[in-house]
Formats: sequence, C-alpha cells, structure tokens
Amino acid sequence: MRGRHARDGLPDTTRTPAESRRSHLALAGGAGLAVTMAAALIAFAALIPSGSGGAPKAAAVNVLGGRPAAPVAPAAAAPPRPAHAMRGGDQAVLAYFEDRDPLSAAHVTEAVWTGPMLRVYTDLPAGDADSKTAVGLCETAAAYLTARDRIPEVFVHADRDAGYPVLANKMDARDDCRLARVP
Repeated sequence: MRGRHARDGLPDTTRTPAESRRSHLALAGGAGLAVTMAAALIAFAALIPSGSGGAPKAAAVNVLGGRPAAPVAPAAAAPPRPAHAMRGGDQAVLAYFEDRDPLSAAHVTEAVWTGPMLRVYTDLPAGDADSKTAVGLCETAAAYLTARDRIPEVFVHADRDAGYPVLANKMDARDDCRLARVP
C-alpha cells in the first residue's frame, strides 16, 4: 500500500521556490569565492620579483678562511642609524650615553625605568654577557644614576631576538656590573 501522493515510476521534478533560491545563492556564492581567490592569486603573483627563480641567491663563503669564495660585489652601505631622539625610553639617559661613549651608545635601543631600576636594552647578542661593551654601558648608566644621587641599579639587556637576557647588571654601589660578581 502506497501513500496517496505516490507516483508510479516518475521522478519528482517539482521544486519549491525556496529550494530554487537556495541553489541560486549557493551557486552565486561559489562563483564569488572563485573570483576572489583568482584576484588574490593574481595580486600575489604581481608581488613576486621576476627573473630567474625570483628568490635571492646565497653567497658562497670560504668557512675556514672567513672570506667569500668568489669575488662578490660590494654590499650597499647600511642605512644610517636614527638619532637617539628616535629611540624609545628616557631621552635624558640616551643623551648621556651619546655624550659619554658614542660608540657603545650606538648599541642602545631603549632605556626605561622599572621602579628604581634603569633597564638599558641593546642590539647586542646574548653571547655578549659580561662583554666590554655591556659592562661599559652598565658603568655609564651607573655613573648617570650616581650623578643624580640615585642608587645605581642597572640592567643591560641583549636584543629582542635573544629574548632580552641580562648581559650586565649593577645592584648597588659595591657591585662592579659583571654578572658573576654580584655581592
């Protein structure tokens, strides 16, 4: 026994208006997505440099000798480092570094206060702990604090890529800025 609307062997070809609208919206959405993806791929392809391969070439280096294996064109000069006014933090401390030791001051990227402590952030690598430059920056910062009748509490940090480890620090007047000699 079949239902009263059953048809014998004929497929149901009737669609409601809602079903027809949904299929048109799905088709239009798919077409819009395809056009958007094609435009994004074209824009991305335009950004890739043309030439052989589009990727920069690595230079051959004589590892044992520490020099290029083949003659290499001279590298372009590095862009000039911005003046200390462009760096963040306490501008008076940065100016003091520039006046006292311009060569070491070139490594300072920021000088900030955290409570009574002065933190000097540099572009030095993490391997420069207790280096001459790190200790010199610590001593210069301590001299700045002492001249202003403050307790010389200074931390000199490595660069961001290294995770800002401490390279040199001074906790009081008896400390000598070396990490291994904290009193």
